[in-house]
Amino acid sequence: MKNLSLRIWIVLAMLALAPGALIAQTAGQGIMFGTWKLNVAKSDFGDGPKVMAMTVKVTSDTPELIQFSVDETVGSGFNVSYSYKGAADGKPYPIVGSSSIYSYTEEPDVVHETQKDTDGTLTKGDFTVTVISTPAPKSATTTKGAKAVVQPATKNTRGTWIYTITNPDGSVVKQTLVFDLVA
Repeated sequence: MKNLSLRIWIVLAMLALAPGALIAQTAGQGIMFGTWKLNVAKSDFGDGPKVMAMTVKVTSDTPELIQFSVDETVGSGFNVSYSYKGAADGKPYPIVGSSSIYSYTEEPDVVHETQKDTDGTLTKGDFTVTVISTPAPKSATTTKGAKAVVQPATKNTRGTWIYTITNPDGSVVKQTLVFDLVA
């Protein structure tokens, strides 16, 4: 009986420590870490290429390693996937699945990106994150005996890339891509 009691306490202790272990896994990660879904309705593509859908999964965001994969549906309906792996040291690293090269630097609360395409297009962007709080709705008056359901306040994390794209002909396009953190 003592062995069973000890096992129960060990299991309870492991369950109690599990959330801390999950938090520790993301400790030290930068603001891009997580899975981001493009909010097309909130984005402004300017005169640049339109995107119908995009999911960016950032598995590492540290000064030593930025690593992500992208699944994107462009305006024509064509699906594109590519990935990146490199340090946040300002040096160019190739994109797997594309002929572009990217470089990143990070400061507290902002990530700087430079994209260079083989056709001469140069894209520079800055990424920032905001947390949007939606207050809980006020509870409605109910008839006697009815239970009021009160929705809790919500917090959504939104990431924004502000891009300046310089095309080979010298024309400049400004874009704002807005992403919602989904995981």
